Amino acid sequence: MLMRERFARYLWIVGLAVAFTACGDDNKKTTELTPFEALVEAGLTYVNSSDCPGVISAETLYTDGVENYAIFDLRSAETYAAGHIPGAINASVKTILADVEAAGLTKDAPIVVACYSGQSAGFAKIALELMGYTNVKTLGYGMSSWRSEYSGSWANAVGNALTAPETTNNNGSLTTKYDYPTFTGDVETLMAERVQAVLDDGFKGISYSDLVSNGVDNYFIINYFGEADYLGTGEAGVPGHIPGAYQFTPAASLGLDQMLPYLPTDMPIVVYCWTSQTSSQIAAWLRILGYEAYSLKNGANALFHDALTSHKWTDASTHDYPIELGATPTADFEAVADAASEYINDSSRCPGVINADDVFNNGVENYAIFDLRSATDFAAGHIDGAHNTALGTLLDDVAAVAAKDDAIVVACYTGQTASYAKFALEMAGYTNVKSLLYGMAAWNTALAPKWGDSVGDPLTEPETDGNNDSLVAHAFPALEGTLEERLDTVLADGFKAISYADMVSNGIENYFVINYFGEADYNGTGEAGVPGHIPGAFQFTPYASMGLDEMLMYIPTDMPVVVYCWTGQHSAQVTAYLRLLGYDAYSMKFGSNGLFHSSLTGHAWGESAENDYPLVTE
Repeated sequence: MLMRERFARYLWIVGLAVAFTACGDDNKKTTELTPFEALVEAGLTYVNSSDCPGVISAETLYTDGVENYAIFDLRSAETYAAGHIPGAINASVKTILADVEAAGLTKDAPIVVACYSGQSAGFAKIALELMGYTNVKTLGYGMSSWRSEYSGSWANAVGNALTAPETTNNNGSLTTKYDYPTFTGDVETLMAERVQAVLDDGFKGISYSDLVSNGVDNYFIINYFGEADYLGTGEAGVPGHIPGAYQFTPAASLGLDQMLPYLPTDMPIVVYCWTSQTSSQIAAWLRILGYEAYSLKNGANALFHDALTSHKWTDASTHDYPIELGATPTADFEAVADAASEYINDSSRCPGVINADDVFNNGVENYAIFDLRSATDFAAGHIDGAHNTALGTLLDDVAAVAAKDDAIVVACYTGQTASYAKFALEMAGYTNVKSLLYGMAAWNTALAPKWGDSVGDPLTEPETDGNNDSLVAHAFPALEGTLEERLDTVLADGFKAISYADMVSNGIENYFVINYFGEADYNGTGEAGVPGHIPGAFQFTPYASMGLDEMLMYIPTDMPVVVYCWTGQHSAQVTAYLRLLGYDAYSMKFGSNGLFHSSLTGHAWGESAENDYPLVTE
């Protein structure tokens, strides 16, 4: 209904035209607006109103209370995750209409759109207004005004590039009228199509340096403030205008009977104002109308900043208002994370290992045992009654012989791949699954070299200082797919592990390394004999760090992630969880036993872990 009300002026004009011609000469044809003219009249109600640009200051937003506004932050997901206004929703210029609709807001809900400097937000603001939202504001100067560490978007952009401004009026040379761009269709449909097309193209800005580099005379330049300031005689300190620019009075120049007929369709148009927060909307409007229009970045503040006495960015324009960290996950990411983190953060279930002694003493016949080793190694010797399987066929193989609540044991060479499989079975709804501690290497001494040959002490200079203070928040992976779909993908990809030697060879600094045990052991002050951690590693506390509201936000999506624990059997499950969520994650083979085995007083592989339980052959 509000959308139609916004077109009331247009419909009234058309009605007058029809009525007038009906009362005149019968031979006269009815005068109708073209689709372009109808589009102009429909949008001019906003464009030439006092609500354009509709800026709210950081001070007002903070004083009013951010909870009283629906705030949409157009910055990148990474930047948003690193700090945003509390309660703000991450959005984009392209998706702003869908993002606002998804928030379930009424057309008159108070909305604030924020970006880096306030300029892209203008593009989004006019789109929302033209689509019927009536109470939209842009954050003045963008996030540069909300928090001092974000102020670089403005502080680094202001300057005095226009050293020889012009003070003569060029409007007298505007004598040529151009044909308007051509459109078809009804105005309501046309408006929606044009608005989304412009949003899809994104914010269109140009710097003054690029303007000069390309040749100022190759642009039709619109100075969008009053005549006195245009001529350099106003009170804002403006010394003049860009040579060749024309003066278009704000809120009085873009109508069919105003200056619109003089806009060329055969060359780019550049609009500039004080801070680019108005010109960004005017440029967007002209693009909706079919013109090739751009907003001059940072406006007068980039041209003659030092001369300005108002509309001027200064250090006082920024504040240090509260922020919150974290990203907005996709619906699929949130659903998968919520389902899987319940398990990964449950110490009674994860990692859920069972030692060889307990399996043998309890009776192998009391378990459904699945052996992930190759068919050749399985045939050469396996636990009596075990089923040979592989990660790719695991779910089907288990479903063929076991119920969801059956006692299941998964075995492999060392216990690490089995832990990967254990996580998958838990996610598939099996409730009584264990992985064989140390794998088949613990079942029979003939298989023990898989562990015995892998332990060592290559980490000769462990780090003992914490690194968590340097953690920064990141965007979550743009995950799509259900838990079941993601699980199939993870199993099809196979167990993902890396040795410490390969990490060193590739450069430790090229990995985000997660130390997955308690802080004392991470710092080398625990009771298990750990002398410290891999240099640069971050400490993620088991059972308290892998939820959406915990430390997931600090894991990057643009580099591989390596998780290590004591033996690699817990980290294998955490790795499977992270891969389920879309991270490029790996488990470090053999964990601390592959770093500083000789120092360990707990969780250490040794001869006591070896047994000589029977193997059967095929």
